[in-house]
Amino acid sequence: MYQYTKKLSLLLFTLLAFSLPIYPESSSVFVEKVHDQIVEAIKSNIESYTENPKAFIKAISDPLEPLVDFKRISRYVMGKHFSKASNDQKKRFHDAFKKSLLDTYSKTLAEFKDEKIIVSHETQKSKEGKREKVFLEIVTDTKNYPAIYYMYLNGQGEWMLYNIVIDGVNLSLTFRKQFNSLMKTEKDIDGVIKKWVATI
Repeated sequence: MYQYTKKLSLLLFTLLAFSLPIYPESSSVFVEKVHDQIVEAIKSNIESYTENPKAFIKAISDPLEPLVDFKRISRYVMGKHFSKASNDQKKRFHDAFKKSLLDTYSKTLAEFKDEKIIVSHETQKSKEGKREKVFLEIVTDTKNYPAIYYMYLNGQGEWMLYNIVIDGVNLSLTFRKQFNSLMKTEKDIDGVIKKWVATI
């Protein structure tokens, strides 16, 4: 289960590496606009990964953190257990979950080769206009993966990512199933957090 989730995470962060916007006027247009800038940033920082992995992770994490709604995703992953968790447990899981994703992200960038992202200009908007689905295709040497970004506008008018579906697999739901599976074996939230940290 962990290896499968790790593979999906690598695909997730390949998407993030290439195309996520910070303040898009139009989500799909902005994705294309920043594509070359993100690729250049990867090339500029890739050497530091071997010499100083922590510095590389920080260089990539700084622009990524305000973009991804880690708090919302981690709350969804905890599901029904969120309301039962103490504030300390919620914070510790949020921190562990966030670190696991950022570490996976940095490793994905370090392994970056010739993947490409094709962004569709057609987005699916919600009725109120505050949510959008952006449709993409990840092109690799072995397979093409259709993907969907789920984004919403926060109170400051900034697009935030809260879920991705890759090749029909819902990543947030996959992480939730992983959390529930760990709850069955570890029996409590503290045990799950400890196990999650061990996978980082």
